[in-house]
Amino acid sequence: RVGLTGVEGKLLKEATSINQSLHFLERVIVALHSKSRGEQAHVPYRDSMMTGVLRDSLGGNCKTTMIACVAAEEANLPETIST
Repeated sequence: RVGLTGVEGKLLKEATSINQSLHFLERVIVALHSKSRGEQAHVPYRDSMMTGVLRDSLGGNCKTTMIACVAAEEANLPETIST
């Protein structure tokens, strides 16, 4: 996907960091879902600073809202589906 955007340098580094944080967030959400179904699962909150900060919101007694940016145009369909 980076090749499609043509991003390089500082912006590439920033985008890589954001994607890595989102990957760790996904792992936490998947582990929490597994635990909610009664499976034994380790929730990897400590894998990133973001998931550590969001620990109470994700796994505690807080109500959490997740927002996704989606686009209806056919050209953006693969990105929307992966979101």
